[in-house]
Amino acid sequence: MKYLLLTTLAGLTFSTTPALSQSTYFSGQIGVRAVQEIDGSLPGAALSGELGNGFYGAAAIGRVSGNWRQEFELSTRAGKLNGLDVNGVDSGATGDGLSAFAVMGNAIYDFRSDSSFTPYLGAGLGFTSVTADFAGPGGQIDGDAGAVAFQMIGGVSLALSEGSSIFADLRYFRAAETDFTLTAPL
Repeated sequence: MKYLLLTTLAGLTFSTTPALSQSTYFSGQIGVRAVQEIDGSLPGAALSGELGNGFYGAAAIGRVSGNWRQEFELSTRAGKLNGLDVNGVDSGATGDGLSAFAVMGNAIYDFRSDSSFTPYLGAGLGFTSVTADFAGPGGQIDGDAGAVAFQMIGGVSLALSEGSSIFADLRYFRAAETDFTLTAPL
């Protein structure tokens, strides 16, 4: 079974970091993961489904060089299954949906000015481990698969003091196609 995981992080993420003029920083993020849809295929069947909004959390350590930040990020995201269609027909599947743990390397550019607000754009590349858990009247998909992942990042930070800031950003996260095993037909 093949699934393409497409997620969008929407909402606020918060961080306390040392001042950007210093070279090393740490950040923690909490947010909401909003998933548009999941798509997949089985021999002779097309699958599509929806996941509900879920939790997003991340921790990162990074280094500042001029207007650029390079960071190493560990993140987790989850979304409960709202529905799964097989060839356009509701399968009645339920379950925990999809969750992912990712290790990412991000590069972020800060558009600095004299203001306390600093907009930024970035991108990341890494690896994610995706866990699927769906069960329906005719079968179950339950397993883990690894995939290359990327993300695009955009947001704004607000300096709170010389040594900390808070930020809000939007992250588009996407994993390459992943393979899962169907224990019985859905």
